[in-house]
Amino acid sequence: MTFLHRILREPDHKKLMLMGLMGATAVLFSLFAFIAFLMGHNDIFYLKMFLAMLLIVLLMVFRRSGNTPLYALLFLLVVEFESFSAMFGGHFYDFVTIFPFFAIFGFFYFFPLRTALWFTLIHYLFWIAFAVVLFNENADNPVFHHVPLLNMLSTTFVVIAIALLYYVSTELTYQKLEKSDRQKAVLIKEIHHRIKNNLNRISSILGLQIVSLRGNECERNAVEILEKNKLRIEAMAMVHDAIYRSDDLEHIDSKKYIANLVASICRAFDKSPPYLEEVQPIFLPLEKMMRVGIILNELCANTVKHGSDEHEERTGVSISFTAKEEKCTLRYTQDISKHPVDINTFSNGQGIGLSLVRLSVQEMDGKMDIVVHNDDLVFTVTFFC
Repeated sequence: MTFLHRILREPDHKKLMLMGLMGATAVLFSLFAFIAFLMGHNDIFYLKMFLAMLLIVLLMVFRRSGNTPLYALLFLLVVEFESFSAMFGGHFYDFVTIFPFFAIFGFFYFFPLRTALWFTLIHYLFWIAFAVVLFNENADNPVFHHVPLLNMLSTTFVVIAIALLYYVSTELTYQKLEKSDRQKAVLIKEIHHRIKNNLNRISSILGLQIVSLRGNECERNAVEILEKNKLRIEAMAMVHDAIYRSDDLEHIDSKKYIANLVASICRAFDKSPPYLEEVQPIFLPLEKMMRVGIILNELCANTVKHGSDEHEERTGVSISFTAKEEKCTLRYTQDISKHPVDINTFSNGQGIGLSLVRLSVQEMDGKMDIVVHNDDLVFTVTFFC
């Protein structure tokens, strides 16, 4: 029972199928050998017992090596040889264990499509050539009087068609499921690591905030500090939420993520969402999208809190995110006509928000430019997608 339990727990479905076919075919060969012995056909008895023992040896070796394509080919050659010997000896109709056209299913199950088609062609040509040679040498062979060869040939075409349909409908679907399982396995392993990193990042952010509070009026700034940190945490959480809701477990749609992120920030301050000028649906890895989220969160939260009047509903912000020749460009434009700013404050500022923006750009090996154009303050971040 322990041996059988280990076999049934085999994760590779092709390996499990091949072991099952080898074992079942060995039993069938032994059964046919016993029947041949009772009927007095000693030559058939010895041949089928030899093939049964050969399959058992192959099964034992295969369990240790695990080379499925090689042992599948050896198994099918044994089956073909058994059919060949039965036809050559004139006992095809009475003692063949597995009809040759069933081997075609094995080709399509164990091998890639192109290899299976080549094996099927070789298999078909071999049996046609063998039948012609055998007929020319001995037209009185019982095979040609008892076996409906024409029906077998036509059946072979039907089997090939069924095998192709099987490959398209089953094998390709299984390959997609295998790929999906691999992605999920990678995600499960990575998610704990990434959450740990995110928690460490949150801890570092809070540590920086504590340092910046020393010597300041803490009570006056406490609410604003908590609000900003809350938004930072939510920006990270939204990345995990986007992964959870997506069919693609490795990349995030920037268009949906950016729209949800800025809308969430503006809701927190009772403001209208900024104008999304041109945000392309660029699919980025989780880590890069996390950093884009941090950049947008800091810029947008700063604008909403300090760059607009408290009772003003609109933020005067437009955002674009485009990709060209594998390079992504994030452009954040803020209207400063009513709230003039000193560009040096942003270029050389040491606040925690700008420090996070610069650190995120640096982690992506990107570049950030800050310019004032007319009445607009423009942040441009470029990095490789």
